Amino acid sequence: MSVKNIVYLTDVSQITCVVQEGLGDVILKAARELGVSLGARLYHAKGTGARELFGLLGVAVETEKDVVSVLVSAEQRDIVFDALYLAADLDTPGKGFMYITQLEKLATYLPENFLNSSEDSNG
Repeated sequence: MSVKNIVYLTDVSQITCVVQEGLGDVILKAARELGVSLGARLYHAKGTGARELFGLLGVAVETEKDVVSVLVSAEQRDIVFDALYLAADLDTPGKGFMYITQLEKLATYLPENFLNSSEDSNG
């Protein structure tokens, strides 16, 4: 029976973008161009916003959004955040918003050669 070790990453942040439907692909493309591809996910979501609450006869209108989550290291966090913000034109009203969540711990499979190269560079 082989011994299994869990590899924990502790310097990881999650960048989340909530944008107009269709902009998620633009954000994923920008993330790929930055070299972030393994930790990028696109979700489709429904919800309501401030403007939608005052639809026809005051009835809330559902809006459809794209939600993009990207996992990045602490070193990449600010560069990736700024690039995704600009790629999605989030300085335009109504396009969406972004936020960063610091993850306490992340566990995933890492190839043996990656672990060995990481240990060599640290020690």
